[in-house]
Amino acid sequence: MILRLILIIVSLLIPLDSFAENRLGLKDLKELIDLGYNKKDTYADDYSKSKAYWFKLEEHLEIKPKYLALLSQKMTINGKETITQHIYNSKHHFFGDKKSKCIGKKGLAVGPLNLKKCEFLKPKVIDDTQLIKSTFANMALDHCNETKTKNLKTEDGKILNIKDKKKCSIKFINFSKYEFTKVLKEVGKSEDKPKKQKIKSSKNLDLEKFKKQCRELGFKPRTEKFGECVLRLLEASN
Repeated sequence: MILRLILIIVSLLIPLDSFAENRLGLKDLKELIDLGYNKKDTYADDYSKSKAYWFKLEEHLEIKPKYLALLSQKMTINGKETITQHIYNSKHHFFGDKKSKCIGKKGLAVGPLNLKKCEFLKPKVIDDTQLIKSTFANMALDHCNETKTKNLKTEDGKILNIKDKKKCSIKFINFSKYEFTKVLKEVGKSEDKPKKQKIKSSKNLDLEKFKKQCRELGFKPRTEKFGECVLRLLEASN
């Protein structure tokens, strides 16, 4: 009886999130490649005075991230319309400033003038222990949609002229398809139903409760931000 009580107390003290996700590693390389994850990729950034650091998929996995997302985006590269895929790693500070990303400085420091430039821009590794999936998903989408890529070159020096970038969407987070769109549709459909309609399941009851909370917080129903609000409350309740 005492042992059972101790186990219950320990289970309550340990964050639920620690059980929810298994960290990725090199053991997952083949499965991720089979799903379509790039074998090499770089982040969107301004590379006007530096080179892009091209990450191998193995490098993403070596630091054992909590989440690895595969995003898709339509764009025109060197005059050809294409669908590009981007990898986002939860242990990478892809929103970091240039100073934190700078590696391999080169050049001269003459008197008060520092003429050194970054050879590569590479996001530093951060602790993602407290990061939840919905927050990571929103961070990746914001970076993908808002960051302009300038002067990006391949590893052999070929310039990639990028134009007409469209909205990014998440294909996978780890091995699962991301269900954000599905939640948005469910929220939109529920808004069309009469208010006095009977709610049969506890899931629908929760959805209505969360929608009410999001409306009270000032989010407009049937918008993307409203859907994000409901999604976060749903994930928190689970």
